[in-house]
Amino acid sequence: MTIFSKGLAFAGAAALLLPAVTQAAPQRHLPVVCPYQPVEPASGKVRADVLTLDLGPAADGAGTSWKGPLTITGQDGTTCTADSAVAPIEGTLYSDGQHLLVTTSAGGARKLFILSTTSCQPLWKSGSFTGAVSFKGGQLYTGKTANKLNPDCLPLP
Repeated sequence: MTIFSKGLAFAGAAALLLPAVTQAAPQRHLPVVCPYQPVEPASGKVRADVLTLDLGPAADGAGTSWKGPLTITGQDGTTCTADSAVAPIEGTLYSDGQHLLVTTSAGGARKLFILSTTSCQPLWKSGSFTGAVSFKGGQLYTGKTANKLNPDCLPLP
C-alpha cells in the first residue's frame, strides 16, 4: 500500500508541475495583419471600396490637400461628418471598411487620425510627426514612431 501511495503522490506532483512548465515556455505572437488599403484621392470626392469620401474643397492647386470637412457615406447611404479638427486633409488615406486613417496638417504639424467609418468619431490620434505613414510587421508608423496594433487594427494605448 505504501508504494501505491507514493506513486500517486508522484503522479499528482508531476501533474501540478506540467502546467507550470508549459506556462514558462515563451509564447510567440504573430504580428497583427490589418487589411488597410491605400486610398489615393485625386479629387475632393473619392471611392474607397464601399465608402464614398468627400474631402471638401481643395486647399491647394496641386490637389494634394483638402480643406474638409470630411464626410463619409456608407454603402447603405448613411453619412457622417468628421470634426473640424480632422482638417486640412493631406496625402494618402487608408481604409479597411471600418476605419479610415486620415493625415492632417495644420500649422506645419502633421497628425494621423483613425476614424470610425460609421460615426466619423476619432478612435485614435497620433502625436505630431514628420515623414510618411506606413505599416510593417503589425505596426503602424507615423514617421519614425512605431505604434503596435491590436487585433481590431487600432494602436495600443
